Amino acid sequence: TDSADSKEPLYPFPQYLSSQIEYVDTMPLAVEKIVKRDGVTTDSNYIDKAIFKSAIQPYISIDPNTTSLRSKYKEISFQDLSIPSLTFSITCKDSSLPLQQADVLLNPDTKRVKHVVLNLFTSAGDSTTTTRILWDHNMKCQIMESIEYANGKQRIIVTQYIWDKPF
Repeated sequence: TDSADSKEPLYPFPQYLSSQIEYVDTMPLAVEKIVKRDGVTTDSNYIDKAIFKSAIQPYISIDPNTTSLRSKYKEISFQDLSIPSLTFSITCKDSSLPLQQADVLLNPDTKRVKHVVLNLFTSAGDSTTTTRILWDHNMKCQIMESIEYANGKQRIIVTQYIWDKPF
């Protein structure tokens, strides 16, 4: 189904992601942070939940359902039988906005979120950054930043936050 009507609310993924942060906050879980730069692990440690929360907040604070943004996004939904999931795909009609796409995959039986994927695009000075966030329900979050410089060089930084890891 296509919800091109800018009056209809989009899938409320920012609220879901906020509830996931609350979940991490309230559970007796450690948050492990792993950073890879161009494929090489440069950092790996356990971090305070407040550090995790402030690091992830800028990426998940954009809400396309706000009055000022709603008309700039459209949503389509479909059921994928090959990987049993119900998908809500929200795309931006304005290339100047950072959040370009959000995909929410639900379990078709329980209607619970399995994954959220966000695609953001930003430009600053001599570089452009494409950021892809993959959120696995109650388990982990991965942020992949691909930075392209004006001189043609590229850097890829992958940061993983894992909180449901068996010891």
